[in-house]
Amino acid sequence: MKKLQMQKFVGAVLFTSLCAGLVLAQPLEAPSNDPAAVDAVKQVGQDMGDAMVAVDIDKLNQIFADDWATVDSSGKILTKESLLSDFKSGGHKLEWFENGPVDVQVFGDVAVAQGRVKEKRTDRGQDTSGQFLWMDLLKKRAGKWAVVRSAGARVVSADSPKAQSQDPTIVETMKQFAQDTGDAMVAGDVDKLNQIYADDWATVDSSGKIFTKESLLSDFKSGKHKLLSFEIGPMDVQVFGDVAVVQASVTEKRLHDGKDISGQFVFMDLLKKRGDKWVIVRTLGAKVI
Repeated sequence: MKKLQMQKFVGAVLFTSLCAGLVLAQPLEAPSNDPAAVDAVKQVGQDMGDAMVAVDIDKLNQIFADDWATVDSSGKILTKESLLSDFKSGGHKLEWFENGPVDVQVFGDVAVAQGRVKEKRTDRGQDTSGQFLWMDLLKKRAGKWAVVRSAGARVVSADSPKAQSQDPTIVETMKQFAQDTGDAMVAGDVDKLNQIYADDWATVDSSGKIFTKESLLSDFKSGKHKLLSFEIGPMDVQVFGDVAVVQASVTEKRLHDGKDISGQFVFMDLLKKRGDKWVIVRTLGAKVI
């Protein structure tokens, strides 16, 4: 159900300079604990599923921002237009869903949400049911929350012994992974970044275009983009077998083409364990407003 170039965007397990020309020097802002804001974001997820089951295109049109986009498993962009068309034509059908616990962080007019969902669904006649880990980036526009970016992955069965793990060792591994990514960026260690990001890593930049691992590494290797320092805020980690989602905020001092684009951002990373190593496969993020 659930489905950023460095002035183009550089997303990382921590860093999401979605916008260019950013200057923000205040201390790291804590997420809002306003229950009303958190509940409103959670309700968007429930409403999304209900609208998909009911094939309520008008409601889905309200839930997804016009500039919504995601990168599918084949590395191609899926836009709002394509999403709505698939439901309208009957190519994609969601018969039922059951949401698990949802974690939400709200920073002013930007929110990040992550959770898991069980679904019974079909895609062009094929059963694609299962359990999925998802993450959404939302922005408040004209007083209403809208989903602007999404990512997700299939996870092991809820009944499997490899299902959700809160093993402190694994959680700490994920947090250290984020720190290592930032350290590699500050050091300009392209070899290390090459190991951290999956070859099929991709994200959608603020203009709606795909930004790939090749472009990411090229910008750091050329010196076009430089991360001078960073400070990560509290992290939320969920691990389901060989899939994990990490969300947090980060304050950065960074330059792009010699221009200061420092700021505070929220980010979410989707990671997969391939072989015996964790790698980042998708990233979402935005400037905190």
